[in-house]
Amino acid sequence: MLVAVEGIVETLRGVPPPRFQPGHICKLLHDLSVRPETLQPFLHFAPRRYTRNLIYRDDLFELIALCWDAGSASPIHNHSNQLCWLAVHKGALRLENFDSLDGPGPGDRIRLVPAGGLDRAPVGCVDLQQGDAAIHRVSNPFAERAVSLHVYSRPYDSCIAYDREKQTAREIQLFYHSVGGKLVSPQREEHFQ
Repeated sequence: MLVAVEGIVETLRGVPPPRFQPGHICKLLHDLSVRPETLQPFLHFAPRRYTRNLIYRDDLFELIALCWDAGSASPIHNHSNQLCWLAVHKGALRLENFDSLDGPGPGDRIRLVPAGGLDRAPVGCVDLQQGDAAIHRVSNPFAERAVSLHVYSRPYDSCIAYDREKQTAREIQLFYHSVGGKLVSPQREEHFQ
């Protein structure tokens, strides 16, 4: 069903907290497509990187549009033991999952091994990450820009980012590129998913 982005917010706001669970939200997101013109005010791109654009946030969830320039990638990260749903709205994304051999961190000597994913997740693909063991990276290695919508429950402002080469896991703060369609000023150099 094609709906305005505000319709997705209202649909999610109508979900009682006990039902804000993986299966129920996956079905809702899979059955809804956003009317592109209603999403346009939230789409802010930056050269060679991705941006986090807040559409809505309350105590139960936040809805964010991530805009992926060609060649951009998130760090390998977790979701601070929160639920994350990702729906590809435009373009395609690579989704890479990892397992930690040494716990979620933070800390040193945290070894990660690849654990599957999707090489080219197309429009309409819905991915779910849940729990501290959900460690992944999202990237756009393709020639065209991409847009994904992310629902996080509960909202969170920090996560753990991993460096496979250095075998480290460090807590990082999360920032928005825009809020409610308006650019955040001053622009921060770091935008993490």
